[in-house]
Amino acid sequence: MRSATTRPAAAVRRLLGPVLVLGMLTAALALLHRTFRGYDWSDLGRDLVGLGPGTALAALLATAASYVAMTGYDTLALRYVGHPLPYRRYGLASFVATAFGNNLGASAVVGAALRARVYSSWQVPRSAVARIVGLNTVTLALGAAVLAGAGVLHDPTTAARALRLSPPVVVALGAVLLAGVLGYLVWALVGRAVGRGRWRLERPSPRLALTQVALSTLEWLSMAAVLHVLLPAEDRMAFLPFAAAFAVATVAGLVSNVPGGLGVFETALVVLLGGTTSPADLAVALVAYRLVYFVLPLLLAAVLLVRHEIRTGAATATAPAPAPVAGAGAMRVPAMRAPSAAEQTRPAGTGTTAGRLPTVLTPSVLALVVAGAGTLVAVRGDLPGSRGLDVPAMATSLVGWSALLLGLGLHRRLRTAWAATLALLAGTAALAVTHGDVVLGAVTATLALLLVPARAVFSRGTRSWRPRDLVRPAVAVALVVGAVARQEVAGSVDAPVLATALSGAPLADRLAAAAGVAGVVLAGTWVLRRRRPARPTVDDDELARVEDLVARSGRCAAQLAFTGDKRFFFAPCGAAFLMYQVEGRSWVVMGDPVGDPAAVPGLLRSFLAEVDRHAGRPVLYSVLDDHADLYRASGLAVTKFGEEAVVPLQGYTLSGKAKTNLRTCRNKSQRLGMAVEVVAPEDVAPLVPELRAVSDAWLAERRGGEKRFSLGAFDDDYVRRSPVAVVRQEGRVIAFATLWVGGDGEEVQVDLMRRLPDGPSTVMTYLFVESLLWAQEQGFSAFNLGTAPLSGLRTGTGAPAWERLGHLVWTHGGPLYNFQGLRAFKQGFGPQWRPCYVAAPRGLVLPGALVDVATLVGGGVRGVVRG
Repeated sequence: MRSATTRPAAAVRRLLGPVLVLGMLTAALALLHRTFRGYDWSDLGRDLVGLGPGTALAALLATAASYVAMTGYDTLALRYVGHPLPYRRYGLASFVATAFGNNLGASAVVGAALRARVYSSWQVPRSAVARIVGLNTVTLALGAAVLAGAGVLHDPTTAARALRLSPPVVVALGAVLLAGVLGYLVWALVGRAVGRGRWRLERPSPRLALTQVALSTLEWLSMAAVLHVLLPAEDRMAFLPFAAAFAVATVAGLVSNVPGGLGVFETALVVLLGGTTSPADLAVALVAYRLVYFVLPLLLAAVLLVRHEIRTGAATATAPAPAPVAGAGAMRVPAMRAPSAAEQTRPAGTGTTAGRLPTVLTPSVLALVVAGAGTLVAVRGDLPGSRGLDVPAMATSLVGWSALLLGLGLHRRLRTAWAATLALLAGTAALAVTHGDVVLGAVTATLALLLVPARAVFSRGTRSWRPRDLVRPAVAVALVVGAVARQEVAGSVDAPVLATALSGAPLADRLAAAAGVAGVVLAGTWVLRRRRPARPTVDDDELARVEDLVARSGRCAAQLAFTGDKRFFFAPCGAAFLMYQVEGRSWVVMGDPVGDPAAVPGLLRSFLAEVDRHAGRPVLYSVLDDHADLYRASGLAVTKFGEEAVVPLQGYTLSGKAKTNLRTCRNKSQRLGMAVEVVAPEDVAPLVPELRAVSDAWLAERRGGEKRFSLGAFDDDYVRRSPVAVVRQEGRVIAFATLWVGGDGEEVQVDLMRRLPDGPSTVMTYLFVESLLWAQEQGFSAFNLGTAPLSGLRTGTGAPAWERLGHLVWTHGGPLYNFQGLRAFKQGFGPQWRPCYVAAPRGLVLPGALVDVATLVGGGVRGVVRG
């Protein structure tokens, strides 16, 4: 059962990233507002035209030089990985990735994704794409280091004043930057490869390294030249110091992850330039720079990407479909999504030309465009004298902030975000047209028209609505309307959000601005929240199907279906099921599918489609390697997290030196008057009160609650389902364990184990020994002692980072959990160790997924903390 205490924490985690980005953007815009408050933004159009065609042409040429130089990054990278391509191909990949990455934020991630998308259509291996992206990043950093380091050393006094550091520190910083570049060149000349396995990095040739430095420096200089030529000639500082300041400001914008570094770049540049250029001239130059270097290349890149996708679709639509691979290997995650989104999610090369156009336009590109438009509207609303609509400035800026948040929802393909964005765009378009702002009306109407045919791909988060679900958006609308109405009543319609909050406005006006922002944030959290699926009721027919499938299952852990804390998901044919629970974003499946192996591929495909529809992440916990290939073919990463101890019972004996401790423990326990009896399920009911007393005493001594989900908890009905091994001393029950029995009669596994705190120290070992011998007498072939977490993880060359981290916890995590002691205890019974895995989406998903698993097992955050 999900603990209610976890919901606020999950909400905080989901909003932390957007809040940080919005916080940086807000702080940057606040500083820019103070800097440029003397400029009348209604004159911006006239001032941009006043730059003149010569200046505009110079800026365009410098922009072209910069982007062409960046295509050279891919030239060098393709040569480095030994996979040459014609320039017309990788030039497109480089330009599109750079243009979108510059505007979207997180440019390294965006650039990698777009390069992989374009390169994959030309059969460039994924490993080669990763190395290309890595070398491009190094090349970009080399030029920034040269430019910043040389600029700082050229004029350390000015740099120290701008960076608020002492001249010696600035000189040392510049020297470190240049030393890093020199060290890279020396490594390329005489060094060796670094790293191991798949993380091994081969050194480039000296010629390639020198070309990297020269080309990157040229690219940074040309990028700085774009803004430099847009500044008034009489106010320009020397180019090299300006280029150094420009490089520092650009890096600040990149690492902020704000789309396009908007606001962060400008703020850093204002501080670094230190008032050498008048605010009015700098404002015009910065806007012109954004238009020339960001907006125009983005529009061109979007056109080229659409053209590439349509051509690729046309080329593959007439080609014969590839033959499906035998077994599970033919399945991919895109094919497992809901049919309504099939055109959006089908792999490249299987769609029609008409079906591929929405693939390009939605959801990420539409999200980018809507977020970018929202950012511009927000900035516009917070600029003095910039209103084109006869409406309060606060309303304009709040609309922009709303669009920025909705862009994140579009990127996640949320149906609620699609509907809210469409309503916002349509309303803004109608308002703009009725107030004479034809440009804004045309832009928002066009975006709305693009959203309408893309409805099918925004399929996540759909659910039936209840009246109480509308309380939050109603409150948000009331807060926003109240804030705008307060402006109109107070007669301060020209006061935008930031100006109202930061100026000496009356307290009522500042509270109104805060209420408007709170309304936008409240509405944003409502739109972005993931819809938790309604908990289905398990009827008698469904439970009977589960009983039947478990009774025929060879996996003892299938008995966890009866703990009462699971949901069930059946294969379309009904011959197999998954047991799972939802925690946070994670849909955690306990163990492998139960039922007919032939039904498992269809079951997994349907389940992944349902998880995707709810914007969740699938996590298959404690699975064996039986279906590992299917999980990998479905786009999941299969990661080892521990081992199960399975004792073969054929010929098992307690004789021999290795079993000395077991014989000693057994003999000592029998001398103390202990005896073990395995009670059949039909005879357990009279013992339940005694068993509960033992269980309650054990829990009280541990000062913790029941563990759940992956373990059985003490419940009368659950305990009566299985055989129970009972230890008595002088007629009193002092310990017990429930035993799972496999439906195929091959394996027995220990589940619930409890003992009296004041019982003999040998009681649990004795209980295990006698249970094992009982299973042998009953003709079972194996006895499962359960899992040893983090056992058997690799640490050598080529081991995944997760396994190395897990081994570190295994080695030093004794105070938290006795990992090594548990494995040593089970090892004493002479088992064979069987690996267990977690299957989850690739990337940095596993840590968060395991936190959700731990929350389920612990019965909530409190249970995790208490242990």
